[in-house]
Amino acid sequence: MRFLRANENGDRSRALRDRDSRSRSRLNALWGRGGRRAAATVTTLVVTCTVAATANAGTGVHRTWGFDVPGMGKVSAYVPDSLASAIQQNPKQRFDVIVEGVTKPQVKGQTKVSPFGLKNNLLGATNGKNAIGGSQIRRTFRAIDGLHAVLNGYQIGFLAKTAYVAAIVPNEPVKMSSVDLPYSNDQKWPWAIGAAVDWNTQASELTEPTIAVVDSGIDASRDDFGGRVLGQVSLASLTPNSPGDGYGHGTFVAGIAAGEAGGFAGVAPKANLYSIDVMNDDGESTVADIIAACDWILQNKAQYNIRVANFSLHATNPASLFFDPLDQAVEKLWLNGVVVVTASGNYAEDGAESGVPYAPGNDPFVITVGAADIDDTVPTADDTAAPWSAWGATPDGFMKPDLSAPGRYVIGPVTAGAGLAIERPEAVTSGTNGYMQLSGTSFASPMVAGAAAMLLAQHPDWTPDQVKGALMVSASATPAATPGSLGVGELDVALARKVTDPPNPNAGLDQYLTTGSDGSVTFDSSGWQSAASTNGAWDDAAWSSAAWSSAAWGSAAWGSAAWGSAAWASAAWASAAWASAAWASAAWASAAWASAAWASAAWASAAWASAAWSSAAQSDEAVGDLSLTAAATNATDDEIDQVESNLGIVDPDCDPILSTTCTAPAQP
Repeated sequence: MRFLRANENGDRSRALRDRDSRSRSRLNALWGRGGRRAAATVTTLVVTCTVAATANAGTGVHRTWGFDVPGMGKVSAYVPDSLASAIQQNPKQRFDVIVEGVTKPQVKGQTKVSPFGLKNNLLGATNGKNAIGGSQIRRTFRAIDGLHAVLNGYQIGFLAKTAYVAAIVPNEPVKMSSVDLPYSNDQKWPWAIGAAVDWNTQASELTEPTIAVVDSGIDASRDDFGGRVLGQVSLASLTPNSPGDGYGHGTFVAGIAAGEAGGFAGVAPKANLYSIDVMNDDGESTVADIIAACDWILQNKAQYNIRVANFSLHATNPASLFFDPLDQAVEKLWLNGVVVVTASGNYAEDGAESGVPYAPGNDPFVITVGAADIDDTVPTADDTAAPWSAWGATPDGFMKPDLSAPGRYVIGPVTAGAGLAIERPEAVTSGTNGYMQLSGTSFASPMVAGAAAMLLAQHPDWTPDQVKGALMVSASATPAATPGSLGVGELDVALARKVTDPPNPNAGLDQYLTTGSDGSVTFDSSGWQSAASTNGAWDDAAWSSAAWSSAAWGSAAWGSAAWGSAAWASAAWASAAWASAAWASAAWASAAWASAAWASAAWASAAWASAAWSSAAQSDEAVGDLSLTAAATNATDDEIDQVESNLGIVDPDCDPILSTTCTAPAQP
């Protein structure tokens, strides 16, 4: 993801707090270790884990309220062993320290002193050439009886045995600690896409739309969903089909989109869900059942506030949007206000261009999502397409996917005993709680569906075209990926939520929308086909090559005015670029349309006329990419801290996108 700058007005200092899943201290010391010289008086130096033999290593506690510093004798003030060790190794070195005066005498001979009395005493003290000068005292405190000073080892040793000094400790840098957000997930993928920006209390108070999960069902009893599964309808005609989710795929998908369980939060953890079961317990479905699911959503979307529908599945035979009933069904949803998010598929080989011939991922209106391999890192600079993630032109010449999201080695909920868990026991990461590690565009798609739900929660008046535009224009660049293999780039949840005036990536198609007498909007595919077959920017140069897959998509042209301006709404879509002669060229008027690829067995054979066309559809997990791998590690504390910092996350109750005044809460 492109890291965001923190809010200009945000208070970036945070008190030290432990995170539930991370109990270790977040501090580093400011003193040197053996053989290393301080570069400057206030330079931070590396803390040592092993101190000199004469120090009491590892205790962190003073031995007897005194110790011997070479040449200085026994001291009475508290000095940490690590600081004492550093002094012993190089007493000429200068140390950034806090000197605390005696407020309550602990040993015989100590004298109570005020902060300013302490300063005066230090300045009045003499120790030959090591006398303390005024420039060495940086600050006098009122909250404690102490001061901030830069002293060499001899000066510290001298002060440590005076009657008015109680302690001398290093001025440790306070490292920004992670914010304890209401939701958490230590996998790398949420931090790579900036999902944590949705995990605060303010964001969760938005009215989020319902996500319809058209899949194998959802196990609504799991803690992952917190009672947010509004209902389930079963439309599966194939058997066996258990109540709930007998296969487990839909539960996994729902958890990625909107899970809330501790350590396994999804992108939109407060979005409602509706389960539309179209698969049997083996992950099989029919096209007719999926079309029936589209019908059900159309009839019930107002009652359940369904604004997003996720289809992590695809048909099994090539299709053109001119003829395919599943394409027409998802277009109907799109044109009636439902954002359709679908997987591109898992049939590419070794990252090579595969084309995207199967519905619904081949439909130009909907959001088709590819799977990124994040290479076990959070930044996207090294991300590539997963080797099986489908990409390339559809049978109608549209480049897919539109964008991508992480899709390798994702852990999500699958109830024990579900078909997936039984089929692939090696992928189960927690049999007790029911979690598995799976790969596939199936699991990249719900990340985008969750992001779409958050955009609609923030902008309830947006159309599906606007949601698609916001997601695409904000996508992170993926320079290591083959151009086009990840669409325009990788999902960036936080940047998408910052978009206020998204472009319309479907503007060229919207020219061919018609409104019927009943008010329904449909796509005039015949009109579009006629225009496409008689003009020019649809040749391989203007439509499916560099204009779509090169820098024009991945560079500044996506983040600047060029995306939101006339370049997208006017000439570039409606003029010669779409209405010229290249559509009539060989790429469309010759073999590509009239040859065997369109007129032969591929269209007229059993693949289209048989049961394979009228029935088969399948879930979309990458069967050959399920190994548990050491490369799939959790995000480190430093990685999480860095992302939270760049996103401006400082307060678990404050959304840095909705508010410009998020500040770290005061600590008791």
